[in-house]
Amino acid sequence: MNTQISPQAYATLVCWFLFSMTWLWQRNRTKENINPRTTAQKISGFLGFVIIFLALYSPLFFTGGMAKVIIPQSHVVQTIGLICCIAGVFISIWSRFLLGMNWSGGITAKKDHKLIVSGPYRFVRHPIYTGFITALTGTCLVMGGIAGILVTGLYTIGLLTKINKEEVLLTELFGEVYTEYRQRTRKLIPFIW
Repeated sequence: MNTQISPQAYATLVCWFLFSMTWLWQRNRTKENINPRTTAQKISGFLGFVIIFLALYSPLFFTGGMAKVIIPQSHVVQTIGLICCIAGVFISIWSRFLLGMNWSGGITAKKDHKLIVSGPYRFVRHPIYTGFITALTGTCLVMGGIAGILVTGLYTIGLLTKINKEEVLLTELFGEVYTEYRQRTRKLIPFIW
């Protein structure tokens, strides 16, 4: 076990704990899905998060192989990573609360689905994902392990695929309103993309 745990690593764990508690607390506070998620979809989603966090924090338990640290563990790099993690978790939680009962873990419409365009949704259409990717990237900077970096990259690619499917669904649900919303906002990065 790697016993050198920086204060920044502890702080990222606190961030992810707050993120997880928010999602657990809010998980059943949603409108009914038009097409409910299957048990297999729910289990695979949960296992995905477990794999992500085991990969991110593997340098805490192992020193070689995929847990090998390849990002310099300087105070500056770790502090930048922590700032990214805090900002990303904050944006995700804020966005999740704004979505409220319209949130879904899968790509599905809700009964009486509403389009949210306030808060971070004024700038990007998928701020939960923006925050999540930012927090993952920040945690990678703090932990520096190969497994975390690879999983973050793969998860980001998966999210981009999911975003494209969500945008098709939202266009079907909201039509011209969503098309206009797409024209004045960005997908993930404010003012850029």
